[in-house]
Amino acid sequence: MKSARRVVMALVATATAFTATGCSNGLDVPKMFCGATVKKSTLSPLLPDGDELKNLLFAPTPSELDCSLHVDGVEVLDTEVRWIDEPLAPEDWKTAGSIYRKASKRRVSFPGTAVIGTNGARITAKCVGAVPDFLLFNVVFDGDRVENSQAGVDKLQRFLEDYVPAMAKHLGCTK
Repeated sequence: MKSARRVVMALVATATAFTATGCSNGLDVPKMFCGATVKKSTLSPLLPDGDELKNLLFAPTPSELDCSLHVDGVEVLDTEVRWIDEPLAPEDWKTAGSIYRKASKRRVSFPGTAVIGTNGARITAKCVGAVPDFLLFNVVFDGDRVENSQAGVDKLQRFLEDYVPAMAKHLGCTK
């Protein structure tokens, strides 16, 4: 399974950058983020108005990858995805709750645990038949689309409910 994961990571690494030029009515929202297909309806609310969007994937390792979206040179979304063997310890969840605004443990539609706030999240997704057993997502959301309210938490959670299962499937963690 490790060799299959490395192949997937290598394939993801081939798409290192994607640039979309904006139209007069805003940016062209990418259909893929970090190699996973995402819905325009969940990603576009996170993106500010701008002229240029860069969808970046940094050199992955066998156990980790890091992707980000930049609008007009400013990072608005960053995700770090790591394979882990065991669930996070309770103190790791406490730390996540203190890092992000309005963060708390939230129910998610996929097998896993999530602390989601207005400006970021820490999530573990349970893998099915894959080794290691979990994917850990550390997500930072920044920029003028961050709303310090329950609506802001809901907006980020809608994206994460779309992105995390798609990424887990893309990396061979789930089917």
